[in-house]
Amino acid sequence: MSFARVVCLGFLSAIFVGSLLVYTSEAGGLSYIDSFYLSASAICVTGLSPVSLSALKPSTHWVILSLIQLGGLGIISFTVIIGFLIIKGISRNTRFNAFVTAAIDTRDEESLGTSDVNRILVSIVNISFVLEILGAIGLFIHMPEGIEGPNERWFFSLFTSVSAFNNAGFSITDDLSSLRHEPFCLYIISWLVILGGIGFPVIILLEKFLLTVLFRIVDKVEVIAETVMMRQTLRTGEISKLLLLPTQLSAYLESRIEEYNGHLRGETTRIQSRLLVYGSLILVIFGAIGVYFLEKGNPHSLYPLSFWDRIANSIFISVCSRTAGFATMDFGNLNDASVIIITVLMFIGGGPQGTAGGIKITTFVLLLAYLKNVIQPSKPVMVFGDIVSKNSVAIAIRVYFLATIALAATFILLGVMDQNQHSLHVIFFEMVSAFSTVGYSLNLTPQLGDIEKLIYAFVMFVGRVGIFTILIAATGHSGVPKMGTTDDGVKIQVG
Repeated sequence: MSFARVVCLGFLSAIFVGSLLVYTSEAGGLSYIDSFYLSASAICVTGLSPVSLSALKPSTHWVILSLIQLGGLGIISFTVIIGFLIIKGISRNTRFNAFVTAAIDTRDEESLGTSDVNRILVSIVNISFVLEILGAIGLFIHMPEGIEGPNERWFFSLFTSVSAFNNAGFSITDDLSSLRHEPFCLYIISWLVILGGIGFPVIILLEKFLLTVLFRIVDKVEVIAETVMMRQTLRTGEISKLLLLPTQLSAYLESRIEEYNGHLRGETTRIQSRLLVYGSLILVIFGAIGVYFLEKGNPHSLYPLSFWDRIANSIFISVCSRTAGFATMDFGNLNDASVIIITVLMFIGGGPQGTAGGIKITTFVLLLAYLKNVIQPSKPVMVFGDIVSKNSVAIAIRVYFLATIALAATFILLGVMDQNQHSLHVIFFEMVSAFSTVGYSLNLTPQLGDIEKLIYAFVMFVGRVGIFTILIAATGHSGVPKMGTTDDGVKIQVG
C-alpha cells in the first residue's frame, strides 16, 4: 500500500474512532452525524462545530482535546514525511527513512538513519508539549477570575493553549469574547497560533540557532571560571571546589549541547525561514490594519473597545484568520470588506509542515514571484536574490489551481443543496474556512443539514491531508515529475 493511502486511511480511521468516542461520551445527547462532524473538525484541527461546546459534557471536552492533540501531532508527523515526497517526485515505494530525509531537509544530503528519524519526531513532540504547557501557564496566571465559566481554570487554560498551538480554534466557552479586554492573553494565544502555524522546520532551525547562542554563552562562562580559578590558585596555592563547579558544569553543558545540536535534524533552509517569517509578518500587519480601519466604527465589533483593545483584537483576528479561527466577537456582524480580507487570509494560510491550513505562504509567494517573472520571462524565478527550483514553482502553480478547482466545484454543489436559504458569500466563507481548516463561521454551521455536514467534513479532510495526497492515494501515481533534466535552484516546500 502506498504511503499516501496509509496517511488518508490513518486520518479517516482517527475521525471514525473519534466520532464513536464523542457519540458514546454524550450518551445519545448528540446525533452521530454531529459527532462525526465534530470529530472530523477536531482531527483536522479546524474548529467548526455544529453544536455549542459549552453544552457538552466534561468527558467530551477531554475527548476533543485528545483528538486535537492527536490531529496536530499526526498532521505534523504525516506532513513531515510526505511533504517533499510530493515536491521531489519520489517513488511511493521509497523506504521510510528516505521519505523523512526528503520531507525534512530542503538540502540534498544523505538519507537519515533510524535514530535521526526518531530524534526528529521526538523533537517535534517535545517542542509541542513544552510550548503548550508554557502557554497554559501564561494563560492561567494572566486570565481574570471567573472567565473560565463552569470549567476548571487549569483545564480551560490547557484546552485553549493546546487548541491554539495546534491551530484548532476550539474553545470550551464557545468563543473567546471574554478575553476581548485582555490584550496580554490575546497576545499569548496569538504567539501560540503563529508558532504552531509557521511550521516545525522553522522552529527547529530557531532551536538550533538558540542552542548555538547558548553554547557560546556557556563557553564564555567556562573561560571566565577557569581564569578566576587560576588566579586564586596562584594567589592561595589551593583550588576552590566551588570554582570547579561552574567549570565542570559548563564543560558538561558544552558536550551535551554540541551532541544534541549535531543530532537535531529537520531544520529548513534560511531562505525558506526568511520567506515564512517575513510573509507571516506582512500578512498579519496587512490583516490587522485592514480589520482595524474597517471595524473601528462598527458598534458590533471594535467601536466599544479602547484603543489598545482595538489593536490587540485586530492583530488577534488577523493572526487567527490564517489558521486558528478563534473569535472574540460575532463574525456575522462584521463589515463585508472585513469578511473579504479574512477570506483571503484563510485561503493563503500558514507555513508548510506545521498545523496551519490554506495553500501556504510559500505557495502564495512563489505565485507572486512567478507572475513577476511573466513580465520578464528571460529571467528565472527568484526569491531574496536566489533562483528558485523549477519544480517548486511548478508545484506551487498546481497547488493553487487544484485548490481553486476543488473549491469551485464544492461551491457549486453546496449552492445547489442550499436552495437559496443563505447568501452565497456566507456559504463561500464557510467553505473556505473548512478547506483552510480555520474554523471561522458566519453562523452557518449549526443550520446545516446532515448531507451538507458530511460534505463540509470531507472538505476539512481534503484541506488537512492535502489535495496532492488525495490524488496520489486515489490514482496510485508516484508524485510530480521533475521539471527538466537539471534543476539547480533552491527548493522551497509548498502546498
